[in-house]
Amino acid sequence: MTGVVPHAARRQDPASMCRRSLVVGLLLGAGVRAQVSKPPLVGVLVSTGLSPLDYLRQGMKALGYVEGQSVRYAFRSADGDPSDLPGLARHLTSLEVDVLFCAGPAAVDAAVHASSRVKIVALDLETDPVRSGLVRSAAHPRTNVTGVFLDQPALTARWVDMLHQAAPAARRLSLFWDASTGPWQLAAAKNAASVQGFEIDTIVVRNERDFGGALVDGLASRPEALLLLSSPLVRARSAQLAEFTQKHRLPALSAFSEFPRAGGLMSYGPSVPGFYARAAVFIDKILKGSRAGDLALDMPQAFSLLVNQAAAGPLGLVLPPALLALADEVMR
Repeated sequence: MTGVVPHAARRQDPASMCRRSLVVGLLLGAGVRAQVSKPPLVGVLVSTGLSPLDYLRQGMKALGYVEGQSVRYAFRSADGDPSDLPGLARHLTSLEVDVLFCAGPAAVDAAVHASSRVKIVALDLETDPVRSGLVRSAAHPRTNVTGVFLDQPALTARWVDMLHQAAPAARRLSLFWDASTGPWQLAAAKNAASVQGFEIDTIVVRNERDFGGALVDGLASRPEALLLLSSPLVRARSAQLAEFTQKHRLPALSAFSEFPRAGGLMSYGPSVPGFYARAAVFIDKILKGSRAGDLALDMPQAFSLLVNQAAAGPLGLVLPPALLALADEVMR
């Protein structure tokens, strides 16, 4: 009777062993290659809306990136509630993203507090990057933060001057301020308005739930003009703000062209899609090996003025030719 040879005691055919080793090696090699070739992961953190992801995708696509092949995205939005941003930032950093893109100062602040190690590319139109401590200097950040920022004193001075030109009789100016953007832009605007001789009041909003009530409460100071300080929330609510200023006959200026296109008086500020394209350049450099702290900030100086001349009549304004001559676009 033939006995059963225990498995451990069976003789191994050398050729069979070689074949099995080759198969296992190929499988392991394929697994390693698949892991190595996984596209880099870009975290995207925003205060509100979906458009930031679309703009960033367009900017990355223009640089040759193909989603799912050469780049992946992990997108998180606070949907207008800045208090959700710290938790979202911690979640994104736990995913071990290769770079974290943040749109808006509240998102940048949440990311900075979530990790001192993750590379952060900011698109922040409201923060003074040096005075706030985000970077050591514009030319040499030397932190984990870089990106696109604005010169707040220069920009807010232009806003106040343009409002003064449009409504020279106005003396009481209200500053509509999203508190989640931090103090830097507000301080610069107050200084610029005081230089022009305005009496200043501040309308404070902290999230989307406060929005309508803050606007109505702001009428108590009887403003004669309104400056809509930049924030992601203000941009997202441009149509509502335009309707409010029409109803209450308030000359107003926003950073965002969506405001005059919805019926508001005028805007002076950046091309938002264009700024996302500029931010994509930073992401590209970091994915190719650059350190965030070595990349000088991008601080644009050229902006567009859009004037809705059709909105001026109902406000009782005759816009001066000098202001109209400065406009990149006049809506008649």
